[in-house]
Amino acid sequence: MFIVGPYLFSGDELAEYLQARKAGTLAAAGEKAGEQENDGEGAAGGADLVAAIYDRFHIAETELHPDQAYFIAERPLDDEEWASIGVADEDRQKYKRMGIVVPYSGDQHLFTCRPTIYSAHQPQADVRDGALHMIWFLNEVEEDQLENNFKRQIALIDRTLEVTQWQAMGCNQEMMEDLKREILGAAPAGGDAAAEKAGNTE
Repeated sequence: MFIVGPYLFSGDELAEYLQARKAGTLAAAGEKAGEQENDGEGAAGGADLVAAIYDRFHIAETELHPDQAYFIAERPLDDEEWASIGVADEDRQKYKRMGIVVPYSGDQHLFTCRPTIYSAHQPQADVRDGALHMIWFLNEVEEDQLENNFKRQIALIDRTLEVTQWQAMGCNQEMMEDLKREILGAAPAGGDAAAEKAGNTE
């Protein structure tokens, strides 16, 4: 049994993608803050603006939905697929291509980008059209093993997705703090306490 397709969590660094999202947030905030100042909007308008920009740029909670998975049509291996696994020609008729599509919700980059903590042994799937397309080349005697293999792949994906989701949550928190600071002039977390402490020492 062979699972084929691109390796997940092995593309560009996730930190770079998240940094770009935060940069886009600050650019939008700077532009809108200038418009807000010209329009004379108050604090309430600023809070609405923070929420609107955050809704646009934040990283959505991302998860797989294996309960919605479904098979795609099985077929014999084509010549290129057959050559890629290097099995004897006389066994060719025993093999076939079988796929399972697993829908997901959220941001596809959390499946494709490389997190700060990751394993070199990543599961394989093609991420497109709001789903993970998992493809196996297997022979007839291996069909009863497919369910366990599928569950093992889902467990591997979920384990690394927890890491990418954790990074995304950190990005979202920083994004909100940046927006408040840019639009509302709010101090960073802990800023008020530091200012109060400084005042007490004068």
